[in-house]
Amino acid sequence: MKSVLIKNGRIITASDQFQGDILIQDGKIAAIGKDLKVQTDEAIDATGKYIFPGGIDAHIHMNVPCSDGSISAGYDTDSIAAAVGGTTTILDYVLQENGLSLEESVRHWSEKAKLSAIDYGFHLIITQANDKTFNELNLLVEQGITSFKLFMANDIAMTDRELFRFMSEFKKLGCKACIHAENKEIILALQEKYVTEGNISPSYHAKSRPEPSEIEAINRAITLSELTGCPTLIAHISTTKGLKLVQNAKARGIPIHGESCPHYLLLSEDKYELEGHESAKYVLSPPLRNKENLQGLWRGVLNGSVDIISSDHNGFSYTKHKQLGKEDFRKIPNGAPGIEHRFGLIYHYGMEKGLDLSRFVELVSTNPAKIFGLYPQKGTIAPGSDADLVLFNPEAEQVITAKSQYQKSDYTPYEKTKLKGSVDTVLLRGEPIVHQGTFVGDLGKGNYLKRERFSTSLQKVTSAEI
Repeated sequence: MKSVLIKNGRIITASDQFQGDILIQDGKIAAIGKDLKVQTDEAIDATGKYIFPGGIDAHIHMNVPCSDGSISAGYDTDSIAAAVGGTTTILDYVLQENGLSLEESVRHWSEKAKLSAIDYGFHLIITQANDKTFNELNLLVEQGITSFKLFMANDIAMTDRELFRFMSEFKKLGCKACIHAENKEIILALQEKYVTEGNISPSYHAKSRPEPSEIEAINRAITLSELTGCPTLIAHISTTKGLKLVQNAKARGIPIHGESCPHYLLLSEDKYELEGHESAKYVLSPPLRNKENLQGLWRGVLNGSVDIISSDHNGFSYTKHKQLGKEDFRKIPNGAPGIEHRFGLIYHYGMEKGLDLSRFVELVSTNPAKIFGLYPQKGTIAPGSDADLVLFNPEAEQVITAKSQYQKSDYTPYEKTKLKGSVDTVLLRGEPIVHQGTFVGDLGKGNYLKRERFSTSLQKVTSAEI
C-alpha cells in the first residue's frame, strides 16, 4: 500500500487539538508531528482544514423489509452516502429473519454487506427469544458480534422475563444490550383506541407513543441493567426525562449509556401537523417531541450526558414505502434517512450552540468506538490506528436537498437546511474514497469488523443540569 503524508491540518481528537502532520503507511497512522520530513507516495495539503477521525455511525438499518415485500436502500447506495458525509464505519442492525437462526441471519446479511464502500460491523436484533436463539449467543460473540438489540415495544417485544434472561447471559459473555425502550402495552392500547375512532393519519403515530411510554420503559431497562449487571445502551432517546434517568443511573454506577439522534435534536412534533400524508416522512419510533425536549437533549449533548449521536438511518422512499400506511398509521414503515448528514448536522448546530470540537469527535466517533469494542483501531488519530480520516472545511457552505444527496431515498427530513462546514476528503485505511466532496472509492472495499467484548471503562458521569 502507498504511503501518504497529510500536511498542515488542524488535528482534532477527543482529547487534543493541534496543528500538525500525519504520516500514513500500510493503511495505518505511522506518525504524528509538526513539519514531518519524509518521502511518501502522496502528499495532501490540509491547510485551513480540520482533520477528524472518521465518523462511526453505530445505529443504522440497511435493506429493511416492508410489508409489501419491498426493501429499503442498502449498501450499494447508502454506504457511499455515509462516506460522503464523513462516516467511515457503520454498525448495522441485522434483523433475525422469521424462522432463521441468528447465524443464518448473519450469513444472509453478510452477503449483502460485502458491497459496502466503508468498514462495517453488526448488531443483532433478536426477534425469537427461544432456547435455540439463546444457545447461539456465544457462537455469535466469537464471530465478533458483541451487541444485541432487544425490543420492549412493537411486535418483536420481549417480556421482562425474557429480557432478564438474555441480559444475564450478555453479562456472562461480555457483550452489550441495546434497548429500544417504549412501553408496548400502552402503545397498543392507544393505537387501538385511535383506529377504532377513525383516527388513522400519521399524527396519531406520535399520539399513540407519548413521552411516558418511553420514560417508563427506560426506567425498566435501567432496572434490568442494574439487576443483571449487563452493559446497556438505551437507543434513540427522545425525552429529557429519559436522559435524566440514564444520567442518574450512571451516577449510581450502573453500566449504562445513552444514545440520541439528529432528528431528536433538530426536528419537533410540529412535523406531524403537515397537510395530507406528508407527516409520514417523520414517522419514527420513538416519535419527534416538543421543543422543550429538544432543548433538554442539547443540554445533555453539551454537558456529556449523551454518550453518542447516531443516525438511526432507514433508507425508506416516501413515494413507495411511506405510502403503505396511508389508510392506517400503524402500517407506515418507521424510520427516516440520515446516514449522509449526521456528521455535518451535528457539527453545524453543535458549533452554533458552543459545542467543543473535541466533544464533537467524542460523540460521532470516539465514544461509539469505545462503547462497541472498536477502540483504538477506530475512533481516534493515533499511531497504530486505522488511517480513517476526514478533512473538513469549516468555511465551506452546503445546502441539504433530496435532489443532491447520495442517499437513495427520495426525500430528506432536512430539506433545504443550510450548513456551514463540509466534508472535503475522506480516507479509509489510508485510501482516498472522497475527494472534494465527491465519492471516488469503490463498492466492496469495506472490511467486516470483528469487535471486542465490552469493557465498562467508558463510564462518564456528569451531574450537570439537563
